[in-house]
Amino acid sequence: MPELPEVESVRRGLEEARIVAPVERVYRSRKKLRMDSPLRSLVGATPGKLGRRGKYIIWEFTPGDGDASSPVGLLLHLGMSGRCGIADALAPRVLHTHMILTFADQRELRFVDPRRFGGFRVSPLAELLEAPPISKLGPEPIDPGFSGAVLAGRLGRSARPIRDALLDQHAVAGVGNIYALEALFEARIHPLTAAARLRASAWERLAKSLGEVLRRGIDNGGTTLKDFRNVVGEVGRNQDDLRVYGRGGDPCPDCGRPLKSFVSGGRSGVFCPYDQSVRRVR
Repeated sequence: MPELPEVESVRRGLEEARIVAPVERVYRSRKKLRMDSPLRSLVGATPGKLGRRGKYIIWEFTPGDGDASSPVGLLLHLGMSGRCGIADALAPRVLHTHMILTFADQRELRFVDPRRFGGFRVSPLAELLEAPPISKLGPEPIDPGFSGAVLAGRLGRSARPIRDALLDQHAVAGVGNIYALEALFEARIHPLTAAARLRASAWERLAKSLGEVLRRGIDNGGTTLKDFRNVVGEVGRNQDDLRVYGRGGDPCPDCGRPLKSFVSGGRSGVFCPYDQSVRRVR
């Protein structure tokens, strides 16, 4: 599933496209998506500010009646395999295109999702921000002021393995399996250590490493393992910089000993038994 760096890469790509023409027409396939709503209110609306919260893109639109005091919001979620691209209106549609916004300049926003775990929601912006899922998201590790104390305050009482706890979007937003494993390796914390066992110094290392791996992922344009593409169809580059994810059995990049795979909470993972000792909770 695309995580914070991949979604931020898409947001930046949409922003760089500088779409300012109003929506001329909309298209919706007949396939059911996990998140869905009517698109009618976007016809005639003019696109504005592009934001992101966790793994969600939030695009503001001024309604067709020109009332800027009551903006409409388009919430986009890529799910497991979703992609957002900008295309010429005359370009052929690819398979699994489930939503299209055609702008007056004859460019289109196209939402493609083979597995249909993603989707979109359209509603008044204020309602969008005050309702789940946005209202339930935790702080982001790249936010100013994010620290070990903040992270411990969200997860410090949890009996869950720390890797599993980091995937809870209500506790900390934007982190998925890839970046959680990379951050835990850099912080030298065993991924199966109960979150409640971590001490203040370990929380500080983890908060720092989370911010670093996420920012690196953004700088690299995201991680492409299979489906992820940016708005112009390019793959990310961060997969070349992953140190442990997907490398079970390979030598540890630091100590050279074999990395070990595990499964917890239905998700696989990788760690170094030597560098990420279960004893290292301080």
